[in-house]
Amino acid sequence: MKKIQIDDCICHSRIKNHSQIKDKILSEIDKCDDNSLKFNQFYINSYAEENVTPDSISKLDWDKSEDEERPWCKIFLPEFCEDIKEIFSSMCYTGVSIKQVWYQQYLEGDTHGWHIHGHHFTGVYYLEYPEGCSKTEVCSPFSLKAEQMDTVEGDFIIFPAHYIHRGLPNSDIRKTIISFNFDVVGNIKPN
Repeated sequence: MKKIQIDDCICHSRIKNHSQIKDKILSEIDKCDDNSLKFNQFYINSYAEENVTPDSISKLDWDKSEDEERPWCKIFLPEFCEDIKEIFSSMCYTGVSIKQVWYQQYLEGDTHGWHIHGHHFTGVYYLEYPEGCSKTEVCSPFSLKAEQMDTVEGDFIIFPAHYIHRGLPNSDIRKTIISFNFDVVGNIKPN
């Protein structure tokens, strides 16, 4: 077998109006009576069993991820969709189609093991991310080299959905992220 390396990237940007929307989104999330996740058998396979960490996420609304009518989504999505236009136009795509969006709240010790997503791209918006919270680690399937993302509150990252990634065990400070999956729509002719 031969691997042929091509360029790819992880895009890192900011939600421009983060300070205006953060508290509004958190207030709507606080009103939600959503699920938690404790150990997901789906992520275990014969290649990774020795490295499996039980998943534990204190609060999330993954089961509603296709519902864009949730109150917090109505605040987040217009801002996000505006802020990603520049990223995708720089990558020769003409638009995106959001497929899923959900929040995750991590408390002390919460973690999300190595996994991938469906669709073309995925990412994380660091909505509530005080200093000392756990980082996101992303691994290219080509090199299998993991890299911790150097992000601050208000940032978001976007990467190909087949990139392996995880949320490291969290500190005792609450962390709230918004995750998303989407497909690109159309492209212009590459150089």
